Amino acid sequence: MFERTVRLLLEGTFVCEITHREAFSFLNNPANQQSVNDYLGKIGLKLSRTQHGGAFFAAHIETGGPEKKAAKEVFIKIKHELRPLVAFLELVMRVSQKDDVICAGFVIETASLMLSIDSNPTLRNDLQSLANLVKGQAADSSDRARFNKVLNRFKDEGYLFLANSEREIYQVTGKIEFIMEAIAFLSEHEKIGLDDEETEVTSQGSLL
Repeated sequence: MFERTVRLLLEGTFVCEITHREAFSFLNNPANQQSVNDYLGKIGLKLSRTQHGGAFFAAHIETGGPEKKAAKEVFIKIKHELRPLVAFLELVMRVSQKDDVICAGFVIETASLMLSIDSNPTLRNDLQSLANLVKGQAADSSDRARFNKVLNRFKDEGYLFLANSEREIYQVTGKIEFIMEAIAFLSEHEKIGLDDEETEVTSQGSLL
């Protein structure tokens, strides 16, 4: 399990209970955390965890040279992902009539959500707007096709896990905690430049 877990971390995977239950359980053991962290430390990395503990990931220890460049690239990618992801989460919250922030483990039942969207013109417009933010959408797609492509987009990016392919049921993964922390950071520092943002991010250790 040690080797498999380390490989996942080195691939840039967010290890959470939803997507990698065994590896997540392995990392929940303090002794295993230490052994993994010791190994990663030999190659300039460290084992990190989201603030709410929902996911583990590997981050750079040093923040100069290549590490600083890597941090900047990751942060830019996050900023590009934020707008469609936030729009998606807001749509799911409205359709689900959920007031709290969506967290790891939240279940998305495609058929149920589509019934609500199909019966509400406002939600259909919201879905169209969301689809326009997601690349690869065909202009003449049906609402169901649009929604499926949106779900696949965020599944591919690691924010969703297809828990039941036959019933098209997804679960939100622990990676959502990482992006929520990024949103909180951007909200707090919305007026600062990218160089300042980069400095702040690298001071915390950059993601692989």
